[in-house]
Amino acid sequence: MVFNKILPPVLAITALSASSLFAATAYHNQVGFLTKGQKQMAVVGAEGKEIVFKTSSGNEVLKVTAPEAQIWVPAGDTAASLVDFSEIQTAGKYQAYIDDEPIGHPITIADNALEEAGKASIKFFYFQRASTALEEEYAGIYARAAGHPDTAVKYHASTGKTDLNATFSSPKGWYDAGDYGKYIVNSGISTYTLLQLYQQNKAYYDTLKLNIPESKNDVPDLLDEIRWNLDWMLTMQDDDGGVFHKLTTKQFAGTIMPAKANAQRYAIGKAVEATWDFAAVVTLASEIYKPYDPEFAEKCIIAAQKAHNWAMAHPYEVYEQPKDVGTGSYTGAADWASKLWTLIEMYRVSGDTNVVAAIKKLPINNKKAKLQSWQNNYMLGIFSIAMSPDAFEPEMVDSANAIIINMADNFMKSLDNNGYGIALDKDDFYWGSNGVAANKGMVLVHAYILTKEEKYLNAVQGIVDYILGRNPIDKSYLTGYGVNPVMNPHHRVSQADSIEAPVPGMIAGGANASATDCAKQYNNANAVAKSYYDNSCSYATNEVAINWNAPFAYIIGSLQAIATTGVTYDIKTPVNAKYELTTIPAARNRIKYAKPQEGKRLVIRGQKVQLEYTDKNGIKTYFSIGGKKVR
Repeated sequence: MVFNKILPPVLAITALSASSLFAATAYHNQVGFLTKGQKQMAVVGAEGKEIVFKTSSGNEVLKVTAPEAQIWVPAGDTAASLVDFSEIQTAGKYQAYIDDEPIGHPITIADNALEEAGKASIKFFYFQRASTALEEEYAGIYARAAGHPDTAVKYHASTGKTDLNATFSSPKGWYDAGDYGKYIVNSGISTYTLLQLYQQNKAYYDTLKLNIPESKNDVPDLLDEIRWNLDWMLTMQDDDGGVFHKLTTKQFAGTIMPAKANAQRYAIGKAVEATWDFAAVVTLASEIYKPYDPEFAEKCIIAAQKAHNWAMAHPYEVYEQPKDVGTGSYTGAADWASKLWTLIEMYRVSGDTNVVAAIKKLPINNKKAKLQSWQNNYMLGIFSIAMSPDAFEPEMVDSANAIIINMADNFMKSLDNNGYGIALDKDDFYWGSNGVAANKGMVLVHAYILTKEEKYLNAVQGIVDYILGRNPIDKSYLTGYGVNPVMNPHHRVSQADSIEAPVPGMIAGGANASATDCAKQYNNANAVAKSYYDNSCSYATNEVAINWNAPFAYIIGSLQAIATTGVTYDIKTPVNAKYELTTIPAARNRIKYAKPQEGKRLVIRGQKVQLEYTDKNGIKTYFSIGGKKVR
């Protein structure tokens, strides 16, 4: 893998100071533009001025008059002109000028302009591997000793196990974020997103090499990387079919390398959120891996059915963070949405009438539509229906398509009178805003696949441009890429490895106007997109996470794949597997479970006393002692 040269912080600041001497400031993608793709920059202080684009040798190739400057609310009150230079369609290096003074950074245009950054965003997952050493051949200067073998994992009392001295083996998997935990709920959406990236772009990813240990085998590298996490997920299923919520220590490790983080690790919790997410992911995997490893595919579909049956029998077993555990909780996920997602995936590969009957009892409509996240997987099932219409009933397909197009069109509305040309609103800038941006891009990609309307793909390009530099702080949020990349992420390996530059290919969480950590001093309610601090002390703006990298890998990879192959996913592609679900109970033999008692009780959550109210359906709601509803 080739890493782009990174400017030291002092030089980066000098470059920015120099550009600020001129009347105009330009913000644009710092990595590169596709030859035939949309190319735009946001220029402040240039309205009505002539912007000249020249080659690296000084030849003028294009003149553009900067249009009327417009406000993009997240950027504050500084209006920008959205300058389009898509007319340049010759590969090369360019620079924009006003009155012979350069603005912005050097511009790269190439047929494969996004390929290295896209590969890096996937290679990130290799760098997050647990239970293995990263060898220099594959990791370069980021080679490290193995950590967390996870061959003697204990059961926490919250799993329901009685022998708490017993251990089991649960190796592999990806470190979730800046910490060393492994979490099923967050792995669910992340793994699904990468599986769909492959599924929808096979012609591109079948031959793309990532320089990982498995690169010499006959399986696409992307699938090999995903398999590392799937192998771990399968070890988290209990004998009864339920799935443990997470595998972590009781408290977060300090800022040390994996090999030195030797505290006891535990399987913690067993609940429906993790179980449904697990079932959905391994069901999709059972189809995708069937041509490469039929035995593994069979193992996945059997595991999915066991998980389904456990979750159906334990609908009220939601995860609650134990009081002696301080690692990521991942509580509050919409388990009904994960259930729907699972049923959709299972019906897609089976056509089972019992499954479709269960789907029809759950809502598939715009009222329930919400941008996908680990908290709500509703859209993941919607994507699967829309991408395989022949596997579902027509009314389901119509509803799914309408949901995607409606959501995408709502995103497009934010482009009106928008000087930065980014489909993001003021309300999008909370914890993990770059993940929000990338997930919006994923919806837009699906809208493009369904309609072939270029406006959706251009909006995706705008989001990629935002993450790579077309933002009001001139920051490439992808480590290792761009002139002014993130240098100090909240990521234990990058903080502890004594290497100046962080591990490449990581997406920082991004601007967060409600940060409560050291970034609080940069919170700006009037310019939320500037509420960011490139410092490892800021988990609220500068942590990395697999569920932010996965959708970015999806959108940048989709753009590059479509440009390289000239092919967009064909929704008429037949499902590659058709399983007989042998253990799903028929409707007449429905699983019996005891409903919880309705009532109230005082509980301790997050070291605070709260009132827990359980309604007649077993849904729990929490209130402070003062009566305020809390999550």
